[in-house]
Amino acid sequence: MKKTRRIAAMIAATALAATVVIPAMSFSAGAFDVTIVQNAEDKGTHTYGAYQIFAGDLAEDGTLSDITWGSGISADGKTALGDAAAYAKTITAANAAEKAAELARYLTTAEKTGTDKIEGLAGGYYLIQDEAAPTGEKPASMTKFILKVVKNETVNVKSSVPSVEKKVQDINDSDATPALSGLQDSADYEIGDSIPYTITATIGEGIENFEKYSFEFHDDMSAGLSMDDAVEWKITIGGKDVTSNFTRTNVGNVYTWAVTDNDLKAYTYTEGGTATAGTLAAGDEVVLTYNAYLNANAVVGSAGNPNEVWLKFDNNPNSCGEGTPGAETPKDKNIVFTYRTIINKVDDKGDALVGANFTLFKKVNGTWVDVTELGGTGGAKPTKTGDTSGSTFTFTGLDDGDYKLSETATPQGYNSISDIEFKITATHDIISDDPKLTALTGDGGITLTPDPAGNLSGKIENVPGAQLPSTGGIGTTLFILCGSIGAAITGVYLVSRKRTKEEAAE
Repeated sequence: MKKTRRIAAMIAATALAATVVIPAMSFSAGAFDVTIVQNAEDKGTHTYGAYQIFAGDLAEDGTLSDITWGSGISADGKTALGDAAAYAKTITAANAAEKAAELARYLTTAEKTGTDKIEGLAGGYYLIQDEAAPTGEKPASMTKFILKVVKNETVNVKSSVPSVEKKVQDINDSDATPALSGLQDSADYEIGDSIPYTITATIGEGIENFEKYSFEFHDDMSAGLSMDDAVEWKITIGGKDVTSNFTRTNVGNVYTWAVTDNDLKAYTYTEGGTATAGTLAAGDEVVLTYNAYLNANAVVGSAGNPNEVWLKFDNNPNSCGEGTPGAETPKDKNIVFTYRTIINKVDDKGDALVGANFTLFKKVNGTWVDVTELGGTGGAKPTKTGDTSGSTFTFTGLDDGDYKLSETATPQGYNSISDIEFKITATHDIISDDPKLTALTGDGGITLTPDPAGNLSGKIENVPGAQLPSTGGIGTTLFILCGSIGAAITGVYLVSRKRTKEEAAE
């Protein structure tokens, strides 16, 4: 299994305590450094700013007294939030993230900035956060945390790299009791088959630091895939049906499922007939399921029909509740294959032979079905080309499974053939970032050979019938000759018999 990477940010919060203590020294005498260690999975580049939210007198034992608002809080903030010492007493470990969000509304200018270290901070309490959206291939969400600086500090940022995974289920419908496979990165189907997909996103740590959390699934299907609107799509969180919280739109074959009002934290679900407000927590899985189908534009063979999914999500807990998408995850890919079988009709010398015709059947749930009657979703079905005027018959849009080829017209002068049963077997990457078709075979009453493009082809030979004599030919002469000889023998016999009787009478 590929690693499931989490979505959102981790906010490390240290509770603030306002204390009144003994002799103090001015914290202007302090000059401390904060070293910031990113999560190993976070490949983004961050620029952090340190905003002083509380100032005061720093004692030798590290306590802060005579607390006042720091230089990082605006005049409006000081008015709105009231007395600094009183406000500081309301902050606990449990509500530090909530308080950080409130304080973030009233920040002015960072006292110091840095990428992995902020140097030269005076003693006090600081709100440290990303100054802007991180850059790079796989950046984690932006962070925000409150830190007491009374000495050199090291902070491990527990933000995680957001990700999403899309899987497809496969089925061998030649079995009498077919069953879906597990979730995987590749499958094969007939054209017109309905294909079940599952997209799973996992909410990461730090979601509690967002006032609103924007969240969107994006799915880009290739031209050979179409949405199966006969099967309703569904979204769950923690197993609860939250479909009504999302809307689906599309531009061409790119589909988007966006949460209502740009806020996944406000989702509701219905249970027992009552609408209930949900609570979005770290580790919650947001699962989208829907069905698509292979249409008439499906690519046949090893190139397959890929699709890619990614998330757009809010990666800025410092946006003060705006709830707008600020980042995208890397794309996750899977692929669905379908196949072509080519039958070449030849005579006993291996030359092309016209005048035949074939019907190809597939065993579906234990019953033989004409392949051109399979599929049907959106009107799409496997196709057959070729008739008695040609020697090549092509069946396009097939799945793996058990097949039977029946000759429905026989070239004149040739013997009809019995039904031929064979099996198409395909192997493709079950788990891969870029899944491929790795093997394709056809075996049984006919040997089918794959080509590099992922097509199967084989030859079927017809044998001429027996050449019986015809009227006017040498056969007639032989019959006449044999008749003449017979008549002569009879004549000789009769003459001989008459002479014998005459001699006896004398």
